[in-house]
Amino acid sequence: MTKTAHLRVYSPEVRGSGEPVPSFVKRYGILSEAEGEAPWTVEWDGRRLICPRNLRLRVLESTVAFANALRGIGVGLIPDDAARAADRELRTYQVEHPGQRSHVLTSAWHVPVRWFAAFDADEKEVYEGPSGPRVRYRAEILEARRRIRRAHSILEQLGAFQSPAEELGQLMSWLEPFPDGSMVELDYSDVSELFDPQDLVFDDSCRLIQESVDALESGDMLRAGENYGRVVSRWAPAFSVTFSN
Repeated sequence: MTKTAHLRVYSPEVRGSGEPVPSFVKRYGILSEAEGEAPWTVEWDGRRLICPRNLRLRVLESTVAFANALRGIGVGLIPDDAARAADRELRTYQVEHPGQRSHVLTSAWHVPVRWFAAFDADEKEVYEGPSGPRVRYRAEILEARRRIRRAHSILEQLGAFQSPAEELGQLMSWLEPFPDGSMVELDYSDVSELFDPQDLVFDDSCRLIQESVDALESGDMLRAGENYGRVVSRWAPAFSVTFSN
């Protein structure tokens, strides 16, 4: 079973869609939870917030994105007819459900480095999962947007980090439409199980990324590179599983 990390947005007074996942894309989409499961809920700042699963939308989006990414590097793991069908289904869904959007980003086998830019090290929480400790970060959406916007602006001004800047820009665009009062959560989820429990508890990837951003802003490229490199090295074994599978 694929181990996944999640970036979720919990919002007040939101309703999701429980439509089934198309059978022809189930074998290609990253399906890390069963159909029909209840939405994620959390008590945050005295309020009950909801993160709908919207599984049909998420699987269609992931299938289309995965097919496009693989096509760009000459790999055809998803047949063209399945990719085209998923694209048609996604366009139809968006027309029929204009108010629905993905509240969850999913990453197989690792936490994308750019996700850490939304959080502060003090927002780290360790909780007990089915197989041992797990890690999550939670932040008010206004703070998460501010941090990503700052990191994106710094990278754009430097002009030497086009790909990371574009990825942060896409993340910023994804967060923008959610209402104020929402909460953003980075959950290592079962990716936590790839690490020794002690290493996981003391993982400081978020702090290193924020210090790297600070160093870039002050012009200290050496320190920025060292901190970023430590995070990439730490996640490299988990990240490599993405391609070995």
